[in-house]
Amino acid sequence: MAAAAPASIVRVRRFTPSMTLLLVLFAAGAGIALRAFVYLSVLGSTNSDEAALGLMARHVLHGEFTTFLWGTPYGGPQEAWLAAPLFAGFGSSVAALRAVPIALDLIGVLLVWRVGRRTIGERQAVIAAALCWIWPPETMMLVIKEIGFYASNTFYCALILLLVLRAYERPNAVRAGTLGLVLGLAVWQTTQIVPLAVPAVVWLVWRRPAVVRQAWVAVPAALVGALPFLVWTFTHHFRSLMAHSTLESTYWWRLRTYASPVLPMALGLRLPGQRWQVPSAIGSLVFVMAVVLFFVGAYLSRRRPVSLLYAVCLVYPFVMAISPRSYGTVDPHYVTSLMPVFALLVAQLARNAVSAALVLLAGVALSFGWVHDSYEQLQHGHPIDSSLPRSIDPLIATLDRLHINRVYTTYWIAYRLDFESRERIVAVENKFDRLNTRDGVLEPGPDPFVRYAPYERTLRASKRHAFVFLKRFHPPRSYVARLLAHGYTPHHVQTFVVYAPPG
Repeated sequence: MAAAAPASIVRVRRFTPSMTLLLVLFAAGAGIALRAFVYLSVLGSTNSDEAALGLMARHVLHGEFTTFLWGTPYGGPQEAWLAAPLFAGFGSSVAALRAVPIALDLIGVLLVWRVGRRTIGERQAVIAAALCWIWPPETMMLVIKEIGFYASNTFYCALILLLVLRAYERPNAVRAGTLGLVLGLAVWQTTQIVPLAVPAVVWLVWRRPAVVRQAWVAVPAALVGALPFLVWTFTHHFRSLMAHSTLESTYWWRLRTYASPVLPMALGLRLPGQRWQVPSAIGSLVFVMAVVLFFVGAYLSRRRPVSLLYAVCLVYPFVMAISPRSYGTVDPHYVTSLMPVFALLVAQLARNAVSAALVLLAGVALSFGWVHDSYEQLQHGHPIDSSLPRSIDPLIATLDRLHINRVYTTYWIAYRLDFESRERIVAVENKFDRLNTRDGVLEPGPDPFVRYAPYERTLRASKRHAFVFLKRFHPPRSYVARLLAHGYTPHHVQTFVVYAPPG
């Protein structure tokens, strides 16, 4: 019996985590830490762009649907619609609103992994997903807030690539129709996806001509998905296609700007202020090496499915530069619909544990530098909306104490007041370039670029309204002098000045 005892002992196999698992856990932790810092710091302060999305979601609960974001001829409302059920269940709040882009971000990471399995291999696909969670830095930061369609950019990028690869593997009606429907929905939500979608579809037709036989289902499905966009465009004199930037530029200038500084900024090599994260000579060398490796990889993979990634990267800037709105500012957020592809391409370098660790460490370092630089800029009051405090409850309390529920103010204050007061206070933006008197009441001249016209009409019908300004950005002295002459009294609260009407 003593001899039989050892045989009856159950051997427990010791769990030894693989290096890949450890690297993924490291990337997951680093991504969570960076997001937490952004969310809790001044970088995560809400603004009127986000508040406008929250107001749209709240109005959806009352049956008010729009084709685009308020006041714009572009940008679909899908993210606001997704937030509406959360508002119904948990109340309208910034946290509930931000759950949508964060969820889309997580789903996008999983889709990148699925795309990677079909293009760069199982191990590299896992690293690509981990890298996409922490880099490029602009993508990571944009999806912390709900500001329209930037989370949709990365989500639809990964989804379209996956569906193109599935149609490449089996070009049947179901897969072609699904791809067409998603393409239509994506174009409606964000026209920034077009420069990626065009080369992706061309690549599919070139590599798998049999898919053309399924156009009978793919094209109608795409039209159904893009139907709201198409109807609005045709009934509004093609305004959604004619939007221009205030920055005048030529096609070739936009291409050059994409090459530098936009692309190095998108990769995180250059900071938001266009400074290099490392000495400029080293940064330039790394960028040139990345470009050379890209073309070498494109040539070597020309007959494999991974060539899809190279094709969209190569064609993307030439399609994007067609639109004069491509660069309203020299900012990489116009390239967010391409950034998951960067993670997939870079992850090809992770051929073993050491190279995978180097790739992820480099991604964390670049993102950390980007976040730190952005934080420092906001600490010094750039841009204007950073002058607003994180909470405007004292401002709302002051307006309530003064029995004021109608306010003319600047854009960066207006929609935060509307959202955070739950529209108990109705505020609308104005440029304050002139001041008129109507029936003995002072009111500013009309602003042609008000994002939500019903708020403007409400203010115009009001006989008693206040003016709210940031202390740092007052209107001209003559403007303030007229307010004081008509009995308006200033009340200082936080970084604001409230000019309350008489009585």
